[in-house]
Amino acid sequence: MDKNALVILLVCIAAVFLAGCTQNTPPPAVPVTTTLPPATVTTVPVDAQTCTTDADCVPAQCCHPASCVRQSAKPVCTDVICTMSCEGPLDCGAGTCGCTNSRCSVIQARPTTLSVVTKTSVTLTASPQRYSPMISFPPGVGITVDANGFDAARSRFAWNATHGNFFSWGPVNYTVDEVGNPVTNHGEKLYWSFTQKPASILEPVVITVTATDAATGRMQGSSNVVLLWDGDNAVMLKDTR
Repeated sequence: MDKNALVILLVCIAAVFLAGCTQNTPPPAVPVTTTLPPATVTTVPVDAQTCTTDADCVPAQCCHPASCVRQSAKPVCTDVICTMSCEGPLDCGAGTCGCTNSRCSVIQARPTTLSVVTKTSVTLTASPQRYSPMISFPPGVGITVDANGFDAARSRFAWNATHGNFFSWGPVNYTVDEVGNPVTNHGEKLYWSFTQKPASILEPVVITVTATDAATGRMQGSSNVVLLWDGDNAVMLKDTR
């Protein structure tokens, strides 16, 4: 082989290598392993205000609480010093924690109305000191009622006598009307008299007047007048002082 042919061969071989005419076997693929981070588990806490009964709920703050939470979410109030002022809706009895519509909430205290109990009584005034039907005036032992501590017009007065009957007599026509025994009125003045002699003059005549509230039936007071027999045709007021 001449010199020129050798040069051409070398050039050709170089050109083949440069042009990539030869193929090399690629190395085997290496598997790629991807490590994923662990899944994050989110725990949803139970609603701090859910409840079933009032006992489930407590104040949400240590000092001057303004809201309520369930027992499991109550604050730790160790070594907490609060002022003595009344500031929150729960302070000083202004409200309490309770369960409303399954949620802990502030329940305002209802205003307290103090009912004042007034002492009531009935006082009876009777005259004359001695009475007999044989006397034309007055028509009987007049008994006046005084209502103490209550409204007589709104009350019912029950009159009872162990003997005799009651009569009304007033300035309208000055007629004496027998109203019976027992009698109920609104505390108007009545007269007591008798037409039959007593079975025994040793038994006094007791006249009792009892007042009750017409709306509630509550007894307002009761009092009596005692008449002693003076013979069998006259009576005298017993001194009860």
